[in-house]
Amino acid sequence: MPKRLFEWLFRIPFMRAYAQRQGRKLVPPMLRAGDVCSVRSGREAYAIAKVLARDPGIVHVRIYKEKFQCPPERIRTTQLSLGTIDDTDGFGVGHLPVSEGEFGLWGPVIIGREEISIEELEGHQMWKEAGGGVWE
Repeated sequence: MPKRLFEWLFRIPFMRAYAQRQGRKLVPPMLRAGDVCSVRSGREAYAIAKVLARDPGIVHVRIYKEKFQCPPERIRTTQLSLGTIDDTDGFGVGHLPVSEGEFGLWGPVIIGREEISIEELEGHQMWKEAGGGVWE
């Protein structure tokens, strides 16, 4: 393996760890369960993520299927959907445990706050019972 390629590959975990540390700084300091955030989704789109719960170093979110060209200033999640995996225009995720660093890299901006239903927390409860992992 050429030396330059080896050095480049060696740096990837270091760069990812650095990005995660920087991402933690971008999480809104007052972020809490029930917050509705706009987040970057790809290069030129924004999605909506609702914070379901917070654990140390973890943000549990629900990501809706709809995408926006500009980040919405305000929205009600009752106007949004998760869709299904069979939808040709994409789908959301009912529960996604994400590291704070990764979530911060999505550029979250709090645009509202809503109650969290028992149904919305079902995925979080199953995750806890299973000792689930975290998206990093």
